[in-house]
Amino acid sequence: MNRKKLSVGKLAAAIVAGGAAMVAAQEAHAVPAFARQLGVSCAACHTVEPQLTSFGRQFKSLAYTFNSGSNNTISYEQNGEKRLAIDKIPPIALMMIADESWSGKANNASGTPNPSADFPGQYSLFYAGRAGTDLGVFSQLTWDPTTNSVGIDNTDVRYAKETPVGNGNLVWGLDVNNAPGVGDLWQDTPIWGFPFYSPVQGNAGNGGPIGTVLGNVTLQANSVGAGGYVWYNNTYYAQVMLYRGMVPGSTVNTLNGTISNVAPYWRLAYSHEGGVNSWEIGTFGIYGKSYAVGMTSGPQAKYLDTALDGQYEHVATNYSYTIRASYIHESLKVPNAMVPNSTTASGNTTGSVNQYQINGQYYWHRKYGVVGQYFGVSGSTNANLWGDSGANTPVAAPALLSNGGGTSSINGSPDTSGEILQVNYLPWINTKFGVQYVAFNKFDGSSTNASYNNTLSVFMWLMM
Repeated sequence: MNRKKLSVGKLAAAIVAGGAAMVAAQEAHAVPAFARQLGVSCAACHTVEPQLTSFGRQFKSLAYTFNSGSNNTISYEQNGEKRLAIDKIPPIALMMIADESWSGKANNASGTPNPSADFPGQYSLFYAGRAGTDLGVFSQLTWDPTTNSVGIDNTDVRYAKETPVGNGNLVWGLDVNNAPGVGDLWQDTPIWGFPFYSPVQGNAGNGGPIGTVLGNVTLQANSVGAGGYVWYNNTYYAQVMLYRGMVPGSTVNTLNGTISNVAPYWRLAYSHEGGVNSWEIGTFGIYGKSYAVGMTSGPQAKYLDTALDGQYEHVATNYSYTIRASYIHESLKVPNAMVPNSTTASGNTTGSVNQYQINGQYYWHRKYGVVGQYFGVSGSTNANLWGDSGANTPVAAPALLSNGGGTSSINGSPDTSGEILQVNYLPWINTKFGVQYVAFNKFDGSSTNASYNNTLSVFMWLMM
């Protein structure tokens, strides 16, 4: 792939003509709606879903609009202008995930490991494909069997164009999505990052470990953002978005401690795309304010997340491997009026959290894979912010929410660390069976009984 100059037409022709070769060289199972649109295997865009290849990043940046060039398109032109370009085959796909998990003592009243089966653990319907010449949609509707409810999952609508600039080419686009990071092109940012699907992490003990707004994807599906991005010569990438709090089914957009007014989000990256090797280093972050949970006025907590990330990917004929890492620092300023344990109503309580991870994966012949990750959280010790095992309770602000519920530290510290080991088997490109083990060295400030949160899971992932 030529990173100096890459046109949509040449790239689409190359991917369609070389589809068989790409299937032989790469492994994946992806949203089949895109595969039907392109006329090639899911392996064209993914190593292992949802991880994107170089072509997959191009496909997403250009608004999911490439097609196979066949006669499967309904089109209409008026006055020399194309007014309609949609596929005859609806861009629909299904995903089903099932798992069986054995969680540690902290997760049940009996104090012994307790198996939990979910069949399915998640069931999703995707509408994914082009909606016009330069307009595309990725939208996920998910049924959650735990609550027996259906809700909007990750959704991304974008308009994109490509134009020559200087000695290279510029991709630019407009994007609307429902969480910071949904529009990202790399898998070292949290919302698309490993473990991709986990029936256990974030479900341990008292609601999951403390983390950051971006690291714990606290704003997923309860915010909406709009903005734009540019990618020059497949090398320099920049995106700016503005997010607004959103509660589905409610006319008030600042409930549940999400976002007061708007929160700016940014993404900058330097990347190399081409051949069997690709890599990226970058930064991302968000600045936001929020009221306490359930409030639409009053004092506001302020948080600033700044992050560094990197990714290296090698995709050869019979094997592939990837290394990713990210580090997120969050600074907090919470008015004492929002701090349950504060002895004064004036002034602020400040604190910080660091959330980091590094993971690597290796796949052989598109069938056998092993993935390992080290993850951790550190930060300032402050029982007024994080709570403790005594009378102190945590602040009800979005930066301190973990998976939708307030998490209380054991000793006033947010520190957590652990490892994940996962082994995968892909008998078919659209099917994955896996075994995952999560081990905690420290959980919410304490290493005592941290292993009670350990979890072993076996799972199945089908894309149709």
